[in-house]
Amino acid sequence: MITQPITDTAAAIEHLRGVRDRAGAWLLAQQRADGALGNPADGFHFYRAPWVFSLLGETAAAAAICGWIRREMLTSAGTIEGPYRVFDSAWSYRNATLIVGAQQAGQYDLSLGLLPDLIAWHDPVSGGSSNDRLPDGSMGDDMDIPYACGSGFAFLATGRIDLVRNVARFLQTIYDQQTELPDRFYYTWSRSKQALITEFAEANAARYVVHNQRDLRQRWTIGGISAGFLSRLYLADPRPEYLELARNYQAFSMAASDAQFNYPAACKGSWGASLLYQITGESQYEAHCLKMAAWYAARQEADGHFGWDSWASPGQQIELTLEFVMHIDTLISGLGSRT
Repeated sequence: MITQPITDTAAAIEHLRGVRDRAGAWLLAQQRADGALGNPADGFHFYRAPWVFSLLGETAAAAAICGWIRREMLTSAGTIEGPYRVFDSAWSYRNATLIVGAQQAGQYDLSLGLLPDLIAWHDPVSGGSSNDRLPDGSMGDDMDIPYACGSGFAFLATGRIDLVRNVARFLQTIYDQQTELPDRFYYTWSRSKQALITEFAEANAARYVVHNQRDLRQRWTIGGISAGFLSRLYLADPRPEYLELARNYQAFSMAASDAQFNYPAACKGSWGASLLYQITGESQYEAHCLKMAAWYAARQEADGHFGWDSWASPGQQIELTLEFVMHIDTLISGLGSRT
């Protein structure tokens, strides 16, 4: 699903503000008196809440959810554990995203305090981060682009530029090993083998490759999140190679079939486009931003939240709405930087 692009940048900014604010109001209505967001028993769907509430200027809401996490999930060992961690998938990514938000909210025990555990999931050899926690509590072997970037954002937010550069190296290594662009992108690295994973069961293909011209539920995220991360890094450390690599990753995202817009994972394409437009001012990125602005507006439900057939539970709706608000705010700031 996609609508015609909004063609006027100023109008797009104003329209997006309304979309963002309606979604923000819906999220605030989901916060309980004890600070929790929705029903925590649904799982750790609210890891992005401190980040988003900080962006919205809702500092009380950000502090309240951090307070709940501190009381109910933070261990003395500096980890996030307990019965509300229903999912072992995306373990490091959820932690990393919480760290970014906690740092923005000034809740440093939940940002700097959780950083050592996140670093333990980071692989200094490749620059990636293990994705999932196994049933015995150990780290899975797979390390992919989105979850490496998640750690990279957390390292950048907390000033660990040495580790941020490791993540950029990881993205460069994976990009350099692609042989089927622009049609296919293999995006997962083996920690044990220190090699790109290109052989896998067909049933698991979506964990390892993106087919750019197929209508599939897959990780359409890889181009946009990489470009977003590398653009943020470029702002902190303006090396030309970071900007070039950001362009390459965003080009993969923008070359994808419009079938990507049938899936919520297309959202991260706006992340890279927003920041590359801020940095370069190039019309190709502005056009993609406007295209995605129309997409977000078309996907919003009447009460302000974002949902999808594959994201139908209350916890999943909270998770998706949090992420979309973050991307919409980044779109607003990226487009606004050139007006």
